[in-house]
Amino acid sequence: MRIISKLILIIGVFVMTGCSEKSNDLVVGGLYITQNDNGFYSISKILALDEFAVHIRMYSDEFKTKPNDLNSADLNFLIGHAPMAKEGFLMDKPVLLKVEKVSKEELEGYNYYLDAMKNQ
Repeated sequence: MRIISKLILIIGVFVMTGCSEKSNDLVVGGLYITQNDNGFYSISKILALDEFAVHIRMYSDEFKTKPNDLNSADLNFLIGHAPMAKEGFLMDKPVLLKVEKVSKEELEGYNYYLDAMKNQ
């Protein structure tokens, strides 16, 4: 019985470690594709990551087919900065398309957020 308990504990640790690694795969500057309920594809870009949240820029452009290559500079942003729980972001099963540099202008909303959080 002790051996079974130890095996269950070890398996539990591996499962928890495997789940936590998914959030570590997120990349700052990553341009991610998600498929909406309507079948169209949407794009978001990770501006920053912290312990709990993914800070993203969301674009209004939608695509009927999965795009192979995009540049965020060619897209129309819908929301400049949105903090989102990592678990919530991962629920949509985002697929990394490419990694870009995050510009100073893109971080403007994120910097306002950081200032507001300091003042609380």
